[in-house]
Amino acid sequence: MNRKGFTMIELLATIVILGILMSLGIMAYTYNRDRSAKKAYKLMHSNVSSAAENYFMDNMAMDEVSLETLVTDQYLESAQDPWDKDGKCTGEVSIDSVIDEDEDALPLYNYKVQLKCSKGCTCLIYPNKSNCTCDDKYND
Repeated sequence: MNRKGFTMIELLATIVILGILMSLGIMAYTYNRDRSAKKAYKLMHSNVSSAAENYFMDNMAMDEVSLETLVTDQYLESAQDPWDKDGKCTGEVSIDSVIDEDEDALPLYNYKVQLKCSKGCTCLIYPNKSNCTCDDKYND
């Protein structure tokens, strides 16, 4: 008999190979999605710190500002959660300590940036980006 077509073994091997390739593609997609969300979160920390610095320069009497105030007063464009596109992050920035205080210039400060998003609370001290602990109101 001279039949044309594929045998069951050939079809099964093709399906197994396609399954392996798809699983590798899904793993790569998931890894890159999580990595980009982490980068977006770090960038958000940095943007919040810069926005708070501008806010404190305009409002010298203040030493703490919420993320909502920064967005409302247009120092920050949005507080969108990098992991949950429909969610918003909450948090606050406070002046942690004075770096340098010169009588001829404005003082330089360390800023404590606390962000609470869908993945929990993170806290960093800017500009050196050292870790700190979140206040109880931002912990789960």
